Amino acid sequence: MSKPAKSEPPKHEPKRFCGVAGRSGPPKGNRNNLRHGLRAGQLPADAKFIEIRLNSFRRQLEDAVIKVRGEISIPDAASIQTAMRWERHAALAQRWLTKSYNDLKPADRLTFSREIARASAERDKALAMLRLDVLPEPLDLKGYLAQESPTP
Repeated sequence: MSKPAKSEPPKHEPKRFCGVAGRSGPPKGNRNNLRHGLRAGQLPADAKFIEIRLNSFRRQLEDAVIKVRGEISIPDAASIQTAMRWERHAALAQRWLTKSYNDLKPADRLTFSREIARASAERDKALAMLRLDVLPEPLDLKGYLAQESPTP
C-alpha cells in the first residue's frame, strides 16, 4: 500500500486590494475590529437601560485602552469584561434595591447596599489592572529610527 503523495503547501499570495486607495474601507470610528468576543450578556427587557449604559461604559474603556496602548490585548479584554460584570452587578443590585425598597427589611437593604459597594470596589480593581493611568515612555526619535531600520 503506497502513501499518498504529499502536496506542496500553498504559497502565500498577497491580499488583493479591490478598492480605491484612501476611499475604501470602513469609515473612521468603526468599531468592528474591536470585537474581542467577550460579552456582558442580555438583561431583562425592563432593564434595557442598564444594558445601554454598560455598552457605553465598555466603549469608553476600549477607547481609553486604545489611546494608551494602541490595541486591546487579551488581558485587557478580560479586565474590561470583569469591570463590566461588576458594574452590571452593582447596577442590578441598585435596581432591585430601589424597586423593592419598601418591602425589604433593614438588614436586607444593608445587604443590597453592601453588594453595591463591593461591586464598585471590585470594578475599580479591574480598572486598575488596565493601568490606564500609566503613561507610555516618550519616544526618542533616534532610538525609534534605529529600532525600525534593518541592521546590515
